[in-house]
Amino acid sequence: MQSPDERDRWTNELTGRIAGSSVQARSIAGGVHITAPAAPQLPSPAQLPPPGLFANRHSELRQLGALAEQPGLVVLTGPGGVGKTTLALQYLHGIKERYEGQLFIDLRGFSGAEPLPPDEPLERFLRALGTAPESIPARIDEQSALFRSMTTGHRLVVMLDNAVSAAQVRPLLPGAGASLVLVTSRHRLTGLVVDGARFLDVDPLGERGALELLEHLIGADRIGAERDHARSLVELCGTLPLAVCASGARLAARRRWPIARAVAELSDEARRLSALRTGEGDISVSAVFNTSYLALDEEHATAYRLLGVHPGPDLCVAAAAALIGTDEEHAAELLDGLVDASLLLEVPGDRYAFHDLVRLHARAASLAASPVPDRETAFARLAGWYLTTAVAADLTLMPGRWHLGERYAAPPGDLFASRPAALEWLDRERPNLEAVARQAHENGLHAVTWQLSEAMWPLFLQRRHYPSWIRMYELGLAAAESSGDLKAQARMLEGLGIIRLNLQDHDTATGHYETALTLERRAGHRLGEASALEGLGVVALATGDPSRATELFGRARDVHADLGRPRGIALMDRHIGEALSLTGRHTEAEETLTGALEVFTHLDEPYHRARTLTCLGQARLRAGRPDEAAAALREAHGVAREMDAPHVEADTLRELARVARHRGDPDERPLLERALAIYTELGSPQAARVTARLAELPDASPGDPGS
Repeated sequence: MQSPDERDRWTNELTGRIAGSSVQARSIAGGVHITAPAAPQLPSPAQLPPPGLFANRHSELRQLGALAEQPGLVVLTGPGGVGKTTLALQYLHGIKERYEGQLFIDLRGFSGAEPLPPDEPLERFLRALGTAPESIPARIDEQSALFRSMTTGHRLVVMLDNAVSAAQVRPLLPGAGASLVLVTSRHRLTGLVVDGARFLDVDPLGERGALELLEHLIGADRIGAERDHARSLVELCGTLPLAVCASGARLAARRRWPIARAVAELSDEARRLSALRTGEGDISVSAVFNTSYLALDEEHATAYRLLGVHPGPDLCVAAAAALIGTDEEHAAELLDGLVDASLLLEVPGDRYAFHDLVRLHARAASLAASPVPDRETAFARLAGWYLTTAVAADLTLMPGRWHLGERYAAPPGDLFASRPAALEWLDRERPNLEAVARQAHENGLHAVTWQLSEAMWPLFLQRRHYPSWIRMYELGLAAAESSGDLKAQARMLEGLGIIRLNLQDHDTATGHYETALTLERRAGHRLGEASALEGLGVVALATGDPSRATELFGRARDVHADLGRPRGIALMDRHIGEALSLTGRHTEAEETLTGALEVFTHLDEPYHRARTLTCLGQARLRAGRPDEAAAALREAHGVAREMDAPHVEADTLRELARVARHRGDPDERPLLERALAIYTELGSPQAARVTARLAELPDASPGDPGS
């Protein structure tokens, strides 16, 4: 029996409050090794739905794989219907075997109803991981903490589909460990950057992928039988997967329908969105866009509707500011908000654009919600901005040219730092300027239409966009006729005459100039009369009548002299010098052209300086002075390249080839080939003449009128 002292000595008791595990032992021999328990075994949920139809996202899969190589958070963003969910599920199904389980929830951020509150997905996740319902806390922060505790140290896939905000996502992030969280959203969710998110923008499929998706829906045989119509179909769908699925599902249900029938339906812009839905309405492109639009606050929704008024393919911040009726800083904020909502696209050059189908939705929203006066006022602001800026570009490029447009009377400030910047702006904005001019004519803003045509003159003269040139001046003529403006009608006809001269359609050019001359005289517009006489003189020169041309140029020169216009006098002298050269009056031609060159140099008119140097080179070659001709032509070539006037550059190369042939120089062929490449790219009829000259050189072409 132990004594009381021994009992006290060997007593083994735990006292106080104990947290965690405890170990009791009578005696210990050797070291003590305590190992922490392994993370509790969790159930293995497999909640990922099947991915559905998948087509040609191999590049995106590789990008997603690179982003998801490390555990953490990856966010897929893009417009509704672009296929974010399908892409995410396709990827996750390919890697799910590497993980203990998969959790999935549709957060209903864009369902048209209220998004899921965080407690609902948290409760679902906790139950899927084995938590008894009675053990789930009531408060969201406690649920989130429990979810993190349960997932720490585990390797799970968590897919959060259709999230509307970073705040909706953040409580659903698992605890530390090797889990992968994939989020899809139409919003950028940039707030998740602080949670270590990596981002992938998902774009429409492109033609190849869209055709592959359509083939899954209707079969390769139907596409093979109507491949061109199939291409048209996916183009009209904007290669948006949802739109392709909607159209393809209708065709799949109607085996006798040709693809051409669906193309005809979608070709009508007014009906396109309504046609991009299934009969049951379970797939509807318009409904998808509506949910994004209805989620906007009022200011962004108004901006979205007003941007739908823009008739062109894209726009810059300044154009958006004019359209919305705000300053550029605020316009940029609104544009970025619409980009974040995947309703607007950022495109290169700090510009913004709609997806084709979203543009139709924005226009429909504008028609439905914005009163007609508001839309017309917004468009008038936009058209005014484009016209003012185009006038500034014109004045930068050709400050001495005479104009009719009223904006030239009070020109805007120095908007362009250089001639190349002004020319680049006109060229980049050309599709928008065309679209705005067309819409202005339809809206009854006829003066804006023909003035835009007038302001684009330097671009057309230097870059020779012939189809666009013709469209703009024919539209300008129609607008001038609608407003009954005789001077404007004549101005547009003179522009059309120059186009036809460049295209070597001399009869049509003559008709335009004769009609313009009549109108100018009726209007009592002497400067315009000189322009029409100049055009008729160039026609005479081109058709082999230099004497008649000299007489017409002389009459035009007298008008410019009476009006005190040195630039106009120099232009006529250039034409007269060319005519004198063609009649063999070489000394007079040299003196006249040299005088014109001095004026254009003094006036800083590089285009006309290059044209005059070219005429001077031609004249010197006719006079039997090839070395001096080559010097003038090389100088003209340098000026043309510096000012980015490819047609003038090709002209100088063509004439340098003529000099080379005169000298027996082997450079003739490469010079002609360089000229031919430029003419061909511009769609110039000179290409045929240069091709012929590779075997036999024709006569020189006449100069361009440009007063």
